[in-house]
Amino acid sequence: MLNKYAASLIAMSVFLSAGPAAADEILVDNDKNVEMTVSIYNNNLGFVRDVRKVNLPAGNNAIAFEGVASQIKPETAMVSGNGIEVIEQNYDYDLLTANNIMEQFIGKEVKTAILNPENGQTIFDKAKLLNSNYGAPILQFSYGVEANFPGRVVYDKIPSSLRVKPTLVVNLKNNAAADKELELAYLTNGISWKADYIAEVKSDDVLDINTWITLNNETGADYENARVQLVAGNVNQESGASNVVRPKMMLARGMMAMESAAADSGAAERTSLADYYLYTLPVKTTIKDKQSKQVSLMNLNNVKYAKEYLLHSPLYVGVGVSANEFEKQNPNVVFKLVNDKASNLGLPMPGGIVRFYEKDEGNNLQFIGESRIEQSASGEKIDLTVGKAFDIYAKGKIKSVKAISKDMSEVAVEVTFSNAASKNKNVVFEQNIANNWEVLSENAKSEKKNASTLKWNLEVPQNGKKVLEFSLRVYRNR
Repeated sequence: MLNKYAASLIAMSVFLSAGPAAADEILVDNDKNVEMTVSIYNNNLGFVRDVRKVNLPAGNNAIAFEGVASQIKPETAMVSGNGIEVIEQNYDYDLLTANNIMEQFIGKEVKTAILNPENGQTIFDKAKLLNSNYGAPILQFSYGVEANFPGRVVYDKIPSSLRVKPTLVVNLKNNAAADKELELAYLTNGISWKADYIAEVKSDDVLDINTWITLNNETGADYENARVQLVAGNVNQESGASNVVRPKMMLARGMMAMESAAADSGAAERTSLADYYLYTLPVKTTIKDKQSKQVSLMNLNNVKYAKEYLLHSPLYVGVGVSANEFEKQNPNVVFKLVNDKASNLGLPMPGGIVRFYEKDEGNNLQFIGESRIEQSASGEKIDLTVGKAFDIYAKGKIKSVKAISKDMSEVAVEVTFSNAASKNKNVVFEQNIANNWEVLSENAKSEKKNASTLKWNLEVPQNGKKVLEFSLRVYRNR
């Protein structure tokens, strides 16, 4: 997509231009948008494509794109259109504020106004502004210097270097007078998105998943009626490659507005983009500056899952180990999913928080835990730990240690699992082993998970117990 604009990408010089005072400047504010598209990345980055309509005379013109993002990366700005040649681009970011206008008049003559308390009339005078003094100006009158003037300072004009909004001024050559559509594209910091999943447990093996996307905009610009695309994946950005130019005015960071917009026309369209995934929201939306907005991404019904109770053994097993034990350890509750069509998934899933809910006996929905899902491609296995099991617990100990040599020991372990629930529960027990090992005996079949871990799948009966016993020969590397 970027190749479309490559011909118009030029090096930029960032400085304060005389923009508004220029007679031949054509101001095009962002109310003149024909089309707005915003691609939002995971890492606080957005790519804005902004098409505006302008009546363009032939010859050289200065076009002022008002209302661009205050966190724009100005060196990435690209302008394209039929029959134009871009000559120069200037980013004007010194904004019109009370402090900035006062700074511009330091050393110059200004008017002053003060109310006469006796008759209520305004008394006007003239003074030289010596210093802005953080909004409490120091003024030199004909009679002396006022450091705490109780009146107002009046300016006869707006300095040409100040802008109402951050503005990109483009000097270009147009081959023929006509109404034209100019497309401005640029990268900006200050905009991001994240995924949140709502998983409602419907039965012992089925749940529904709804996905919400939260868009957060702090770029300093509004995106009206925009086509929004979300890029899943982390694109590389070179640190120090560009400096984000920020306006001189300070933006108050109050509470952001929260707006929720459900898409009525279905799930987002998903396509691949290079080595990433691109989600296009089904309807256009408006994202205001300093706003957090939620939109529906996709709804997935009858998703198959399995529940597992996983306990990582706190016992230390290795050469030269002494007897140790643990009391009442509760296993983790793990929801296990497979991201495939057989499980009614099979879609690229962006990373985010999955919050699980289930109805109680009174048919009231209750929150039962949450877990983070990492970016998951189609076919991946997904394990989500939501909390600790209440009715299942275990205690264990190393029953005996027999030293065969200084580099070899035989270790016997016993673990008892208790299940106070009214259903049988499947418990996975994992034992980490510090050295090489051989299994000498076991009363349940184990599986080698990796080079340092053994695991057992055990069914613990309802309102009952299950005892696991095993012995290992452990030895140092030989």
